[in-house]
Amino acid sequence: MPLLPRRAGRIAGRPWWVVACLALVGGIAMAAGSGAPSDPGADARRGRDLAAADLRRGVALLRALREQPEARRQLVVRLALDEALCRVLTDQDAAEALGVAEAGLAAAGAHPDAASREPWLRLRACRAGMLLESGQLAVGQAELEQLLEATRSPADASIHALVLLERGVYRSRIGQLEVAQTDLMRACETLRSTGPDRDLTLCLGHLANHYRRVGDGEEALKLLLPLRDAARGRGETYDDGIYTFGIAQVLHSLRRLAEANVAYRESSASFALFDDRAGVGFSEHGLAVTLLQLGQPAQALQHIERSLALTPQATAPRQFEIGSITRAEVLVALGRVEPALAALDSIGEAVRRRKELSMMQAWWQVRSQAMRALGRWQEAYQALAEANEVDKTLQEQRLSGQSARLRMQFNRARDAEELSILRKLNEQGHRLRQAQAVALAMFVIVLSIVVVVAWRALQRSRGLRRLASTDELTGLLNRRSLFEFAGQALHQAQASGTPLAVLMIDVDHFKRINDTHGHAVGDQVLRNVANTLGASLRGQDRLGRVGGEEFVAVLPGSSLADAAQVAERMRSAVQAMPTPVASGALPVTVSLGVAGAEGLASAEALVALGDAALYRAKQDGRNRVAVSD
Repeated sequence: MPLLPRRAGRIAGRPWWVVACLALVGGIAMAAGSGAPSDPGADARRGRDLAAADLRRGVALLRALREQPEARRQLVVRLALDEALCRVLTDQDAAEALGVAEAGLAAAGAHPDAASREPWLRLRACRAGMLLESGQLAVGQAELEQLLEATRSPADASIHALVLLERGVYRSRIGQLEVAQTDLMRACETLRSTGPDRDLTLCLGHLANHYRRVGDGEEALKLLLPLRDAARGRGETYDDGIYTFGIAQVLHSLRRLAEANVAYRESSASFALFDDRAGVGFSEHGLAVTLLQLGQPAQALQHIERSLALTPQATAPRQFEIGSITRAEVLVALGRVEPALAALDSIGEAVRRRKELSMMQAWWQVRSQAMRALGRWQEAYQALAEANEVDKTLQEQRLSGQSARLRMQFNRARDAEELSILRKLNEQGHRLRQAQAVALAMFVIVLSIVVVVAWRALQRSRGLRRLASTDELTGLLNRRSLFEFAGQALHQAQASGTPLAVLMIDVDHFKRINDTHGHAVGDQVLRNVANTLGASLRGQDRLGRVGGEEFVAVLPGSSLADAAQVAERMRSAVQAMPTPVASGALPVTVSLGVAGAEGLASAEALVALGDAALYRAKQDGRNRVAVSD
């Protein structure tokens, strides 16, 4: 899935029509040959502010201003304009943005004068981000580290924060989530006090995007919704579309697919108003992924083809690679496996070179699906193992990132409390007041210890509850938890008048597998079956292991006919994924019984009906689906 566009954050504070008038007056003054402005960055800010309301006009103004004689004579003005245009072009045309930065830095030389130093460093930061965006990782990382070293002085705090922001964005993308979060939070804290405002809003947008990657969607929405509301209040229509796109991504990550679909369409329409091909391409990609997850691959193909046409490899290489993976997944879903593999192979080297864990995991996952569809089981298993390994690393990083956020927030609150106590002590001259301050400090320390101990106890309690509700071997819900969910689902179905179905699933000849190959292989068979069954379910469905080789799936909102289709997909998927053993690939099949809840009074009756259907499936020869009468 694409990122929240990097240009988010061009918040001005004035209605767009006022900005446009000021920008026009500024452009006329420059063209008339007036002297350099008293504020060298004023024209750059006007251009970025105008782009917040109308991308095309903002870009046109910045391009025109860069060609004025004053910009050529005054290096500080030229560098400020180049940095503004670089930031505005970051998603529209990464190659042009990099070219603008390179041209400005070439004009400045290696050692600009003191007046030009700040815009020169800011432009270098933008260029470093564009180097990473275009896949020049080693050069971009080296540039960021040089800039961090060069801006350690307190006088350069805002520039240092901007460089930390670029490094945090890159680290977040490649899966270094905890250190990325440290960079981003430090950058935003610094910019909150030093500004400028456009850099702070840019930082907050990227921090929200990082929270989405970590899996903390609610925290991301807390940042994005106020940013979008502020942009709407100022009439900044284009930035409104950018934040709407970011909100769509978060809703997507929270599996609120219908809401995400609406938000993607809104952002696409907003970008189309300003002829922003890249923005429309990002939104079209989001729509394609959403439709695919909603089971509509044919419609998804139309949107992903449009996305790739609007974000070609030459101008948006990273987004092109992400879109190519999605297109391959859609083609596999449509049964067009060979073109899907060709698309994956064409970007495989670029994906490995980019080292972004989420992209690598998606590439391996789709490759496994394609190999399975071709019956190349060994290659499918190897690709799935690679995908699972990358996903394991991602999950560890996400947990680490969430812990880091909580830890940093706790430390920040504790530090603020300690600073308050110190200030009180410095203001007090009387011994009694000093004693009171010491007592307060002790209370805060004890309270902090109690909070930490309580928090750890809560985490342990949650871990124990999780262990008590899950099956140790497969990680699925255990019998008690699954039946509790089934009872709740039946109650909700009866109250709302919606359908409900269950699938009773049994591994065929499992005792023979254990007796022939041993219990270790039997355990691996159960884990593989659990993973394969779970891949066929929706977010609201639940799968549990209720016996040795018995599984139950509860499908809220599914009719009997829908559930039968899901059962058939499960049966085919298990049959298509044999378990590797020492002697080769061990074929595994399952039998399934399908039952609907209509007219039933209890979850036990529903499960019993499904069990009867399962018994009939096994009597009829196994490896089949039987539907209750």
